[in-house]
Amino acid sequence: MAPAESTTRIQPHLGTFVSITVYGEPSKVQPAIAAAFDEFRVVDKLLSIHRTDSALAHANAGGKLSPELAAVIQRALAIAKETDGAFDPSIRPLADLWGFIKKEGYRMPTDAELAIVLSKVNYRHIEIKGNQLIKSAQDMSIDSGGFGKGYAVDRAIAALQRAGIRNAMVKAGGDLRVIGLPPGKNHWTIWLEDPEKKGQRTPVKLRQGAMSTSGQYENFMIIDGQRYGHLLNPRTGKPIQSIAACTLTAPTCFESDAYATAAAVMGVEKSTEKLGGRFGMRFVLMDDDRGLRVVRTQRFPK
Repeated sequence: MAPAESTTRIQPHLGTFVSITVYGEPSKVQPAIAAAFDEFRVVDKLLSIHRTDSALAHANAGGKLSPELAAVIQRALAIAKETDGAFDPSIRPLADLWGFIKKEGYRMPTDAELAIVLSKVNYRHIEIKGNQLIKSAQDMSIDSGGFGKGYAVDRAIAALQRAGIRNAMVKAGGDLRVIGLPPGKNHWTIWLEDPEKKGQRTPVKLRQGAMSTSGQYENFMIIDGQRYGHLLNPRTGKPIQSIAACTLTAPTCFESDAYATAAAVMGVEKSTEKLGGRFGMRFVLMDDDRGLRVVRTQRFPK
């Protein structure tokens, strides 16, 4: 029997390029891929922070939560609690202040500005009661940037599975998840981006589950020779400085997306202690005297 063919399609969704690779007969995989892309459109209407008509935008403005949206936000708040706010889905006012949401108008906030905005960032002050978000401050909100793409990838994988697909990969920017394996192989080869953008990408052998990278090399600004990336510490309101990228593996992409952000904020030691028993992590550290240095935890794929 001839090996199954590989079909890859790419479309723009959720502010990035989404690629879906499926092994199987083209007549079967094409409608499956179309159904998977439809899931990204559904999630855009559900979770987008860039459109005023999304379900999340309505909820942030005081509207009612659907059961699905409530469940998604509860998952995000649970991860925020577990990581003691290293991942905080209420971080949008900070990202807006620095200019990282629109990727334009970057600026260095004053300490006074940071103090004001930090009062609006705290997952502990947001909860779900009935079908509404209850917030301690009127202009607090939930930002899906740390979990939205991961959730969409999981939904796309589920759509492929419903269509009978057994071997596939869905990738949305730095977030991806696989099912099965490429025919005749015992892993998927994932190429991690080079934070220095010198073309020296790193191959990783992923055999199952999801993988996400939180990096400082795509969305950043430079002031007085100092680079400031979009990964913000919710406690200080300032960009983290010592980590260029953190890649994390998990069973679902919702988890890898959110926990990769948390791990980048917590750093190697605390992340390994708190998350190392469940997830694999690879950190690219910025050492002033030695350049970039890589640290892998025990569960990270080799």
